[in-house]
Amino acid sequence: MIKLALTKILQIRQNYWFWPSMMTCVAVVLGILMPMLDRQLGAVWLRDLGIVPIADVDGARAVLTTLAAASLGVAGVAFSVTMVAVSFASANYGPRLISNFMANRQNQVVLGVFVATFAYSMVVLSTVNQDTSLPDLTLQTFVPQIAILFALVLMLATVGALIFYIHHIPESINIMNLLSDIGGKLERAVIAMLQAEQSSPGKKPVDLAPVPEKTDAPGRHITADCAGFLQHVTYKDLRAIAKANDIQIALHRAPGDFLVPGDRVLSARPSGRSTDKVIGEIQNCYTIGANRTEHQDILFLSDQLVEVCGRALSPGVNDPMTAMLCLHWLKPGLTAFAQRPPARQADPADPVIYRRLTFKDMLDQSWDGMRQYVAKDQSVTLRGLEMLADIAIAAGKDDVTAACKRQAQLLAASAHAMQDDPGARADIAQSLRETLQRMARDAAR
Repeated sequence: MIKLALTKILQIRQNYWFWPSMMTCVAVVLGILMPMLDRQLGAVWLRDLGIVPIADVDGARAVLTTLAAASLGVAGVAFSVTMVAVSFASANYGPRLISNFMANRQNQVVLGVFVATFAYSMVVLSTVNQDTSLPDLTLQTFVPQIAILFALVLMLATVGALIFYIHHIPESINIMNLLSDIGGKLERAVIAMLQAEQSSPGKKPVDLAPVPEKTDAPGRHITADCAGFLQHVTYKDLRAIAKANDIQIALHRAPGDFLVPGDRVLSARPSGRSTDKVIGEIQNCYTIGANRTEHQDILFLSDQLVEVCGRALSPGVNDPMTAMLCLHWLKPGLTAFAQRPPARQADPADPVIYRRLTFKDMLDQSWDGMRQYVAKDQSVTLRGLEMLADIAIAAGKDDVTAACKRQAQLLAASAHAMQDDPGARADIAQSLRETLQRMARDAAR
């Protein structure tokens, strides 16, 4: 049950319909309650105020009908514009960025305002009636004045939402805003992960080596029952299960890994205390889905920047400025990761064994994925070498400096092989020497 709830929550965060649906439900409830309030209070006090005009049956129907038709029409236009923006982003920046637009809260709320206004107007319209005699029922004239007044307030809200939407859509597909959003998420995700590890049980954060994949390893192995990405792992619950049953749980995969049926996900040792009930509880501590998410998969965010960088430097686009923006916004996350305090080695007796993402993992995956594209452009290569030196100096650690030095040398070697201009080769070689000298001077301090 918990596993299903986590899966649904992760899906809802990326669904375009969630907020519009919730706002529509609220509008329907208000459409029922407001006329009831009208029946209780009446319209005499509004007439006595002399500020708000009193609507008759025909006027109320005209207002509500016009508002419902207009709001639904604008909602259709807003949805169409959103689809155009999504198509543009997918074609120019990469299909994996679609989730950023679909999960955009502002777009969802704007569409929700339009649809909720339509739903509210239709519900209130159904309560407006004239004197009518039926065989078994006589209806008296009723015009919900307060409900109509609230409908006019919703009309002003839809106008404001439309103005905001016209401004927001161009801003959302602006590449500078898009990359700053991804880069900000990456930095915040790295900091949140490091803070969570600082507050986890134990004296210090834990760096763990991968658990050996031995077929004859003792214990019971839990395998994936469907294909998809490992989206979420509840480490706190795994630790509680391990302590309650006096077992050790080893996690063989990390969030973001793709699994097929039969792939080993977890192991529980010893097998004698790993009963079927315990295995069932452990299986509820992870979720598998069709998409990668940014919830625990930090590399998903860095991979998005790498993808935009690769597309920007493709022959059909050739936009080095966008590629340099990607490097700029990748830098804060890497720097935050590189500056974290040293971690202790894992205790073999820890109740939960897993491999934590390291700075070198993130650095290598990012640069190994975009090196072939960056090396083709001289200006981006020079900016990349400068970025690696800045990260090494900001961290001031031997292991970080060694990782950055390795990537700088690989980048320079690739650029030397791909660049035909002798002047560009000389500039890159000079930049590499300066980068290594900066790292060496900082290490000597």
